[in-house]
Amino acid sequence: MPGADQLATRPRETTVPLTSRRPPFATLLTGSALAAAATLALAPAAQAAEQPSATTSAAYLAAQLGANDDRLSVSYGDQSYDDPGVTIDAILAMQATGTAGDQSQASTDYVLGAAGTYTGSAGDELYVGATGKLLTLTASRGLGGTVGGTDYLGALQAREQASGQFTDDSQYGDYSNTLGQSFSIIGLERHGVDVSDEAVDFLLTRQCADGGFALENAGACTSDPDATSVAVQALSGAGGQDAAITEAVDYLQARQGGDGGVGGGTSTSEENSNSTGLAAVAFRLAGRTDALTSARGFLDSVRLGCESPDVAGALAYTPADAAAADASTQPSDQLNRSTAQALLGSTDVSYLDVTSDGAAAAPVALDCADEPTPGDPSTTDPSTTDPSDEPSTSTTTVTATARPTTPGQEPTRPEVVQTDDARDGGLGAAGWVGAGLLALVGAGAVMGSRRRGAHR
Repeated sequence: MPGADQLATRPRETTVPLTSRRPPFATLLTGSALAAAATLALAPAAQAAEQPSATTSAAYLAAQLGANDDRLSVSYGDQSYDDPGVTIDAILAMQATGTAGDQSQASTDYVLGAAGTYTGSAGDELYVGATGKLLTLTASRGLGGTVGGTDYLGALQAREQASGQFTDDSQYGDYSNTLGQSFSIIGLERHGVDVSDEAVDFLLTRQCADGGFALENAGACTSDPDATSVAVQALSGAGGQDAAITEAVDYLQARQGGDGGVGGGTSTSEENSNSTGLAAVAFRLAGRTDALTSARGFLDSVRLGCESPDVAGALAYTPADAAAADASTQPSDQLNRSTAQALLGSTDVSYLDVTSDGAAAAPVALDCADEPTPGDPSTTDPSTTDPSDEPSTSTTTVTATARPTTPGQEPTRPEVVQTDDARDGGLGAAGWVGAGLLALVGAGAVMGSRRRGAHR
């Protein structure tokens, strides 16, 4: 078994012209970006929001990014690694709220600089899931498909096989899966490339009898909610797949609990914000208003407020996590990840049309000034209030986790981790860490290392 220092950087995550592929499901997207400007501008950037909302969740993410060199990271053992994939999630989520434009730009600069390592192109390889996600980001910001001199549009199209499957080019083999196929389709469509019928048909081969989509590209067809939700977005972008989308969303809706939550895959079956946020996007695209409203209610129920001032706006991973949060709760990798990956479901935007256009420069942080402190008798009994007390004028500022450093030393730059194609719990069997291919140490060891709060 190789040690961590022996592991190599690795993955995770022919255009055929088509006739018009813009059916009724796709037309649902047509005005969404315009509607988002009105729907998501919940408050001017200079005005503090009164209640936890999508914009305050974006403010939490902006604080975390700003405190960590404009990126999010993941911990594995006692090491911390840069995670461009979840950083892209955070950027897209902030853009979807129409706020935190300055931080989105700074974090985009980081991702573009790390693109070669993230996609594998720096090592003459290519990981299709990461490449599709990178292209989704660049399209959302009005950028082309070439980053750092690499033509990612052309490189991704070259990875399409005769079967329509987008496969990884890696010395370790092909670890592509349904998330990678879906992001490849979305990334190409976002750049105006009509993907081939074969690419769409291959994605459809992973649709199971119950309507859901399997995560893996081979083996038994076991439906996975997260893979299903992203596949719905890919099929909506490609067009012409109303029946498949209906069956997929039926599957997601059947998994929805009475509180609106949706559970993850087999390894994280409990209802969680990540899976619910993705499902909410699918519900909206399919016009399932009741299911969407219920899913958003679940997300609101796990969005933390002023009772946890240092993480106000964050989306807890589960209701139990939300209930356990208190005044001492601090930012964490799990909170960062669940917020970044769930927030899109609270907006009227999807991977297909999220854009940086018109975003306010600043985030809109939750105003926790003068909030009553639970258990403080002065908040419930006026007779205990000291009339000489000055009224508080402070506003809580969300704090952020910072990378640990050794006293007297400059902080070291973590290696890059790739979690885009991992399962719900975090780093899955296809989760890749910095100098390394974690799958080489065995699926059992990796699965045991997962943190809750990450699905891809």
